[in-house]
Amino acid sequence: MSTKNQRIAILGAGGLGACVALELSQRGYKVDLYEEHSAPLKKASYANEGKVHVGFIYAMDKSFHTANSMLIGAVHFMEYLQRWVDVKPEEMISSPFYYLVHKGSLLNATELNAHYQKCCQVFAELSGGGKKKYLGLFDSLEAKLLPKSKMQDIGNPEFIDDIFETTEYAVDPRYIAEKLTEAILSDPNINLILNTKVEAVAKVKERLKVISRNAGLQIEEEYSDVINATWNGLLEIDRTMGIEPLGKWSHRYKFANKILVPLEKQDLPSTTIVLGAFGDTVNFLERGVFMSWYPVGRTGWSEDYRPPDWDTIYSEDERMDVFQRSFEALKERVPALGNLKFPLEAVDPVGGDILALGTVDVDKNESRLHERFEVGIRSFGNYHTVDTGKYTIIPYLAMKVADRLEGKG
Repeated sequence: MSTKNQRIAILGAGGLGACVALELSQRGYKVDLYEEHSAPLKKASYANEGKVHVGFIYAMDKSFHTANSMLIGAVHFMEYLQRWVDVKPEEMISSPFYYLVHKGSLLNATELNAHYQKCCQVFAELSGGGKKKYLGLFDSLEAKLLPKSKMQDIGNPEFIDDIFETTEYAVDPRYIAEKLTEAILSDPNINLILNTKVEAVAKVKERLKVISRNAGLQIEEEYSDVINATWNGLLEIDRTMGIEPLGKWSHRYKFANKILVPLEKQDLPSTTIVLGAFGDTVNFLERGVFMSWYPVGRTGWSEDYRPPDWDTIYSEDERMDVFQRSFEALKERVPALGNLKFPLEAVDPVGGDILALGTVDVDKNESRLHERFEVGIRSFGNYHTVDTGKYTIIPYLAMKVADRLEGKG
């Protein structure tokens, strides 16, 4: 069989599935891209803060494996994304992040600073001294502790002990989702199959059968290769192939509130509050505000192979209640948030599932949720299952999946 005549199925049209499909199309393959919802890229790859992590948040992983994985993803993020879509980084990035060390943080400023400086050093090595630019714009990575006299305008000292100024950024995931959606819809090599839930994959001699359901009807199609790039359904579909996770896992549902009003940089700092069960504010300038407060916004927890359909559980009133309680908690810690003026119609309190190894929540030292290095591709013959891990590593993983399918890695 000629390589380019392989019949390939990609399960899941989120960020990873879309990027893999576009890369395989560039390499001359035709793919069927399955999505159980009515539109692609409307779930986890849409409802998150879009941070292109450089490892700072993973200071609890003393092996440095997680931070290293994030740094590799960050160094390649924009380079690979621009293979598939025409995106301009300056149109979608946030203001740079401040890291606010909350009272009761799992690590103090001295411990965090040692980790941050190692991240900066490894970034310099991975980027070849700036030959590969972070987000296509920045030559270096920095994190510096602010003097106490400069803290008050950013974080409330009643809650915050120390603040680091960094050159870490987020990209607006909604902007990227729009661009990727346009690309897959216009690509003649990609057959997007919507409203179709994949229920199982089965071996049929040397091929694989994808068993799915659409409008109550069961559909069976055979493929030479199958890539499981789902998120909610990853473990459930793997199980039909006799594949179990690498350890105990959990699904968490977390609200990713967006306020769709344009801002200036000085209106609100982008912040990550560390280290534990805290939250974020992200100033996307013309593209609005992201905010999430974990103690209120983490509303769902499941250790089943497939979590509940959380998106359908919460009413609009319940979603707004989560937003308002999160907003109140965050503005106590980031006072500038309380100065924002916006109509309630500008609020979009969406949520998303987080799949990770670990069953102890992030407020505990022993939590495995502080690690994200046991992610990536697991191949079983011509069946490839991919745990995306974090948004940051999607473009890098997409390239690795395409290489794996071609037997290159």
